[in-house]
Amino acid sequence: MRFRDSFLEVRAALEHGAEAHLSQVRYAIDQLERLFDEPGDLSIQRGMTELWSGWDDVANHPNDAAARQQLLERAGTLATTLNHTANQISGLRDTAVNQLDAMVTEVNTLATTIAQLNESIKGALTGGLNANDLMDRRDLAVEMLASKIGATIRPGEWGEVNVFVNGTSLVNGALSEALYVDSSADPVVVRWEKDDFAASVTSGDAGGLLEVVNVKLPAYLADLDTIALKLRDDVNAVHAAIGGQIAAASRDQSAAGNLDFQLSLNGGAFVTATVVGADWSGAGGAAALQASLQAAVDASIGAGNATVSVSGGLGQPLAISVAPTGTNTVQATAVAANVGMSTLLGTTAVGLDGVAGRRFFEATGARDFAVSADITGTDAIAAARAGYGPLDGGIALDLAELGGSVSGADALYRAYIVALGVDGQTVQHRHDIQTQTMNQVDSSRSSLAGVNIDEEMVNMVQFQHAYDAAARFMTSIDEMLDTLINRTGVVGR
Repeated sequence: MRFRDSFLEVRAALEHGAEAHLSQVRYAIDQLERLFDEPGDLSIQRGMTELWSGWDDVANHPNDAAARQQLLERAGTLATTLNHTANQISGLRDTAVNQLDAMVTEVNTLATTIAQLNESIKGALTGGLNANDLMDRRDLAVEMLASKIGATIRPGEWGEVNVFVNGTSLVNGALSEALYVDSSADPVVVRWEKDDFAASVTSGDAGGLLEVVNVKLPAYLADLDTIALKLRDDVNAVHAAIGGQIAAASRDQSAAGNLDFQLSLNGGAFVTATVVGADWSGAGGAAALQASLQAAVDASIGAGNATVSVSGGLGQPLAISVAPTGTNTVQATAVAANVGMSTLLGTTAVGLDGVAGRRFFEATGARDFAVSADITGTDAIAAARAGYGPLDGGIALDLAELGGSVSGADALYRAYIVALGVDGQTVQHRHDIQTQTMNQVDSSRSSLAGVNIDEEMVNMVQFQHAYDAAARFMTSIDEMLDTLINRTGVVGR
């Protein structure tokens, strides 16, 4: 007869499931920490630091082709690092889905085994036979199942054990159900084969893998995408911006004549936009300039493709911006011998070729982050302001200073890495506590599990008597054979 505490058996199954869950999550976080390798020579943080340093070099030497080429190489390296990291996170998720599928297959096999052993145990007990070995094998299978899917166990009749997953029967006596992994959409779900309902697995290895697949890795990938898009937008907001400022004392441009510049829509031909100089120094000057400028832009690239904004009250500078709408791109350049570009769009970032409005980065996320196709060479890098001459480095300096922004991509990334480290420590701490709890329960269970010593002593006496009887039987046979062989037929000699 075996001694088992049913309460501790149930508790042990729950604790093993919880430990396995945290073990899977901890392993995933460990892989992420190794992937980012911060601080490291090939890390994303190092790549961003070198990018800002590259812009600083260009600001100091705006006409130096080597400084510009080095900037492009650093930007390309950073883009490659972001791509690789995002793809690795996606790969970790794919691997976890495959592990989950294999895990569920093992769960189904164990459930079938437990059901078969339940049937054998019932048959043995109803036949008056000893089923201890069968029960030990069954209990081992149940423990493995609990670790894999966080099962709850309940004793049944005739020594059977029933197994439940979040209240739904996986094993009921000699019958077992099967599960499968549905990865056809997000989130990934473990379902019952019998009706396709979700199994609501929240514990064990399977529960941990589901958390990794549906929560942890997607969240870290989404946050990395956010950082990549922030980097894209911050740099492009400076590098591709078209605009300018008219000083308060220069708002009267009535003597300037035509103020011309050229615009290109979505890589098309450049078309001249003309604004007739006027006195914009009055209270309605900002609105008047905006209307004139919008009309000129619409005439050159078509209405609705770019929006002009002019702001500035009486006695204040006029701030001007020309922003493309939707997915449009707009580029600008000066008209020879005309002051229109420097007057109206003087703070616009221009390359050595005088063209403005080029995006420096393009991306929909970290996986496809790249230097923009607009940057066709080192001359396309916009380091100067249109009204300050080709050797101005003001735009490059503005871009270099983005690295120190408290709300920029660098700050977001540092917070991201800190959060990853805290998450790793938290999961590790929870796992250590859970492991200790599980070991304590296992120790209590082992101390109570055993056999009935009196019953075993009776069995040993029975075995001893059976052995003695068998020995006497063999002795009798031996004596009979000796008589038949050696003593038969000796009469009359």
